[in-house]
Amino acid sequence: MRVAIVGAGMMGAWHARYAGALGAQIAAVVDARRERADALAGRFVSARAFESLAACLDAVATDVVHVCTERDQAALAEEALGAGRHVLVEKPAARSEAGARRLLSAAEQRGVRLCPVHQFVFQRGFQRLARQRERLGTVVAVSGSVFTGGGDGLPAAERRGVLIGMTPHFVSLFRALLGPLEGVEWRTLVLSSDELELHARRGEVSVSLVASLRGRPRRNELRVVGTRASAHVDLYHGFAAFQTGGAGRVAKALAPFRHAGMVAATATANLAGRAWGGEPAFPGLRALIAAFHRCARGEGEPPIAAGELVESAALIERLERG
Repeated sequence: MRVAIVGAGMMGAWHARYAGALGAQIAAVVDARRERADALAGRFVSARAFESLAACLDAVATDVVHVCTERDQAALAEEALGAGRHVLVEKPAARSEAGARRLLSAAEQRGVRLCPVHQFVFQRGFQRLARQRERLGTVVAVSGSVFTGGGDGLPAAERRGVLIGMTPHFVSLFRALLGPLEGVEWRTLVLSSDELELHARRGEVSVSLVASLRGRPRRNELRVVGTRASAHVDLYHGFAAFQTGGAGRVAKALAPFRHAGMVAATATANLAGRAWGGEPAFPGLRALIAAFHRCARGEGEPPIAAGELVESAALIERLERG
């Protein structure tokens, strides 16, 4: 696969690293700041640097475009799709339902694939939860929580945008566990420049998300509560731990120690696995890139369903409208 990386910042560098490690050829790097494009392109043999995507598309025959910018993702993705390139685009791929459908239509018209970067469902921890879901019994509650410093130093409107921009990851996780979320009525309990709290019900399951730019320590977690056991997924590090619900007095007394020991053992094994697998950061991203490149070669279905992109964009649109 010949790949163009659009955006030579932190995410562009990780996309290029993982794509290259998977055997792709990094053929081009695009960034409006030419010095950044030159610096990242210089890490790869035969990669060319460009200041605009249009110039890149005209000059280099690429198979896949990775859109890794923080702004104008939808416009850049649509431009690459229009040129007949498969596109992997960082979240949020679209900020409205109409915008998401327009991107999907552009991909369909040109016979190419489009995929948003919702990588959490490809983490080893979440994959383990999916394989062993029967341990939980019937799921009664799913909750996400993220506390981050990603808005430090930004004005209020941009901090609010950071919070809203986190929602596609959790739509992806909730959808993977509960099925399509179309028709789910989200209640916005809090939305400010520093806090976001959402709640919904999917059938008999309670679904919630709490995000904060003030809470510390920083963390990113998913908790799934079932009738027999619960699961905790550390989304920063990509591992999962299960906790059973013993009813006896001794079981209750030992539960914190058993859970702490299990988390420590699982975290240690996960760290070793990530080191061995060449995934020091952004767990799940390398697996998603691999799956999308296989799809682009015609070797499988898109790793993220079209409905997920639409549902994520619809929620963002609702939140941005207030």
